[in-house]
Amino acid sequence: MKKYYSGKARDVYMLDTEKVMIVSTDRISVHTLLPYEVKDKGVVLNKLSEYWFNKYSDIISNHMITTDINQFPVFFLKEELKDRCMIAKKIKMFKVECIVRGHITGSCYENYIQKKPICGIELPLNLKMSQKLMEPIFTPTRKEENGSDSEITYTEFEEIVGKKYAKQIKEVSLEIYDKAYQYLLTKGIILADTKMEFGLDCDGNLCLADELLTPDCSRFWLKKDFKIGREQTNFDREELKNYIEDNQKLGKNVRNNVPQEILDRISMKYLEIYKIITDKEIRK
Repeated sequence: MKKYYSGKARDVYMLDTEKVMIVSTDRISVHTLLPYEVKDKGVVLNKLSEYWFNKYSDIISNHMITTDINQFPVFFLKEELKDRCMIAKKIKMFKVECIVRGHITGSCYENYIQKKPICGIELPLNLKMSQKLMEPIFTPTRKEENGSDSEITYTEFEEIVGKKYAKQIKEVSLEIYDKAYQYLLTKGIILADTKMEFGLDCDGNLCLADELLTPDCSRFWLKKDFKIGREQTNFDREELKNYIEDNQKLGKNVRNNVPQEILDRISMKYLEIYKIITDKEIRK
């Protein structure tokens, strides 16, 4: 088996002209790939995406075909690949990321305090960090050739994907966010924002693809600890990112020297949010 594509977190193998095998790895990145792995991260990404793809398949079709190992080629029947694999439709991806924000945080808040519009959207005055917006906003970005993302307006988004698909993608993204937001509140979790990706299958049908509502593409906050006006604790690689960036400010490059205990704590966060959302535990 030869890799068709290798990303920051996933490897993709061609099965035939219409199907691929997606393998979620334990690789981790902070802007660029790091020489570490976070135990069980890939399993969480794969199984959480499977969970959400099934839950919202009535809203839009997705690229997932199966995670049943009985349908896997022999090459993927390895212990180290257990629970990491998904047979999926081959999708022609739109080179955009579709971000829905329900709270003002991250780059959205940074732009706001600099009085910059968010993807062309002007937000109300006097919002505080982490505050819930009156209604969620759709803020697309364009994938650049160098691997970075840049904010675009909805009009620019329409020019990239076409008006028909732009309208459908926006409506679907907002609907999934709203349903997930309400569901996660029952689990004691606030979904601050999330990223989705879309493309066309071999028949030209719009599909939701890549991943859905995982810690890698979403900000999950504990409702009981939430407080407006400050940063919240995320179920993701936040501690690792802060460790690297805080040391950079001191003139220290620690990208190749991260303590194992930080990686272990990140692993526990991924496992914890999976259990909270699904009421299940990853295998021991």
